[in-house]
Amino acid sequence: MFEIGEIVTKENYTQAAIACNKAGDRHIAKRDGQYVIVANAPLPEPTVQEQVRTLEMQTGLTRAVRELVLAGNSGASEYVKSKAQEIEVLAEPLRADNTEAGETVPEAQEAGDDAGTV
Repeated sequence: MFEIGEIVTKENYTQAAIACNKAGDRHIAKRDGQYVIVANAPLPEPTVQEQVRTLEMQTGLTRAVRELVLAGNSGASEYVKSKAQEIEVLAEPLRADNTEAGETVPEAQEAGDDAGTV
């Protein structure tokens, strides 16, 4: 009923606002003294760090847990191991970037002791 580019009047503003909310891809904006239905700006893609954090929260597989799961004879299911590996692959460039930026990896972490790491 209400399309992008359509001018909204005082009489149909409420109906237009409801239609925009239902559609989810448009909103009403004031342009040149008139209210017009315009497209929403696209949402930005999440960064790799945000993707890793989201997966960690969804699965409970923090870095320390992933290292335990991926260790030999961990007893974790193949599904859990595959999820842990998926996050590790995604997170690896982040660790490489931190090392290149001059940050050092603690010796305990290099040796596989993940106490205190996430």
